[in-house]
Amino acid sequence: MSTHRILLIEDDATEAKLARRTLNKIDPEIEVIRLKDGAHFLEYYSDHQPNEDVSLAIMDLHMPHLSGLQVLESLQAQGSRPSFPIVMFSSTDDASEVTRAYELGGSAFVNKPASSARYREVFQHIVNFWLSTNRIR
Repeated sequence: MSTHRILLIEDDATEAKLARRTLNKIDPEIEVIRLKDGAHFLEYYSDHQPNEDVSLAIMDLHMPHLSGLQVLESLQAQGSRPSFPIVMFSSTDDASEVTRAYELGGSAFVNKPASSARYREVFQHIVNFWLSTNRIR
């Protein structure tokens, strides 16, 4: 695998650490940049245009300051469409939030696994599809 940069937008430090560790076990060449909330993501996105070095963003839905949905709303309002996919990653069971994420341009919606045993499996599927199988550019 070649080097990939993944933006991990997650407010929970423990969750972010687990995600980073899991992604690096899947592929040590993956560079994970953690952004603590949606506001930090929008700042990074604006400061690093055109963001061609970003392969994927994995974004929590419920965060302080700006939620994942608010980030997608902001991008849509700006008429801005990232060149990389944004995968919403949440434990929500609210179908209206899932639908809204897709309406606002989210690339996928993945439920956070309830058990740590499934965590690696879920991330392996994300990596396999978005970084290997799918070709968006």
